Amino acid sequence: MSKKQIDDFKEVLRQGMIKNFELAGYLTPIMFFYKAGQPIITEIPNEYLASDAGKHGLAEIIKKICQEPDTMMAGIIIEAYGAKIHTEKDSEEAKAVLSGEKKVRDIEGRQDIIIMIASSPEGEEVKSYIVDPENKAVGEEFTGKGADEMSGTFSHFFNWNKN
Repeated sequence: MSKKQIDDFKEVLRQGMIKNFELAGYLTPIMFFYKAGQPIITEIPNEYLASDAGKHGLAEIIKKICQEPDTMMAGIIIEAYGAKIHTEKDSEEAKAVLSGEKKVRDIEGRQDIIIMIASSPEGEEVKSYIVDPENKAVGEEFTGKGADEMSGTFSHFFNWNKN
């Protein structure tokens, strides 16, 4: 299994995420793995995304799979909210979001996004796009300082093996 195969798999997933949203106006949430030299894609049951406890349970399942030596990549594709917060200004809102006290869904000016998070022992890759569900439109890539970084429940699935 090569880096190129993994990169090709991620690109197919990214393109599929965009195309599926444009066709339906929503995404069926999925998790994916590159394991034992094979790509694996499976739907995430709704109950895992319906509550914080379900999300944490799902993240633990993914992290457990990432402990298996033949798992080279893991990730998810979901709909979410995105917001640009200014951490360099040390704002109270930024502190609240980063500490988990405030959810992105509660930030004024948040945007609907679709997001793919791919995690490997080497690091993370995040691709997200602003979307308009009503018009089934995928807009510009969600960019800016930190847009390609992820923290929280669905990130760093391979951190167990870092010193």
